[in-house]
Amino acid sequence: MSFELKSTPVIDGDTLYINGFGSPENQPGAKIAIAPTAEVFSAHDANKDGKLSVDELPTAHIKSALEFFDLNGDKAMDPGEWDYYKAAMESENGMLAIKLGGAGDMTATAVRWRYQRGIPQLPSPLLYKQALYMVNDGGGLVTTLNPETGALIQQGRLKVPSDRYYASPVAGDGKIYIASESGKVLVLPPGGGLETIAINDLQDSIYATPALVDKRIYIRTLNSLYCFGLAQ
Repeated sequence: MSFELKSTPVIDGDTLYINGFGSPENQPGAKIAIAPTAEVFSAHDANKDGKLSVDELPTAHIKSALEFFDLNGDKAMDPGEWDYYKAAMESENGMLAIKLGGAGDMTATAVRWRYQRGIPQLPSPLLYKQALYMVNDGGGLVTTLNPETGALIQQGRLKVPSDRYYASPVAGDGKIYIASESGKVLVLPPGGGLETIAINDLQDSIYATPALVDKRIYIRTLNSLYCFGLAQ
C-alpha cells in the first residue's frame, strides 16, 4: 500500500479498489533507499540512548522530514519510528485491486493488479458500468481502467485542463459527473471514454463530492447548495 491513503475505497463483489499517493519519492523508480533500523542505530546512536537526535540523524532528508515521523513528539527517532519511516519511503503510489477475505499477511497473494501512472492524491475512484475512473488532482488527467484486469481503457485530459479537482467523480443516469475546483461540472459518457458531453459552469468553487439521490444531483459550492433533476 502507498504511504498516504486519502481516497475512499470502492468495493465490487469480492474486490476492493483503492488508490494511494505519497510524496514524490513514492513514485515507482524514485524511491529513496533507507538503511535497516539496527544498522542505522548501531552506526549513528552515539550516546547509546536508543534514540537518534537531530544531530545524530544520518541524512538531510530525514532531518527535514522529522516532524512527520516523530510520532511521540520528542524531536528524536526511536527504532519504531525509524521502522515507520523506512516502510513509508519504501511504499509505492498506485491503484490496487485487492481480493477480499483471507487471514494474516495477504500482500503476496491478494493483490490482483496494480496501476501506477497518473494516480490521484485526493479524489476517490469511481467504478461504473465496467470502467474504473481516476481523476488526478491537478491538470484534469483522467485515467479509466478495466476493473477486471487493470488494463488501460483511456487516459487523457479534460476540456478544462488548467483546473484542479478535489471532489470525487460520481455517476448516475448513464453519465459520469466530474466537478472542478473552479465550479465547472463536466459530464462524460459511460464505458471509459473521455469525450465531454457537456460542461456546466456554476461559477463558484467546488471542493465537496456531489451526491446523487432519487434522480437528483446535489452539488455544494463554496457559497450555495444546488439540486438538479437528472433526465428521466
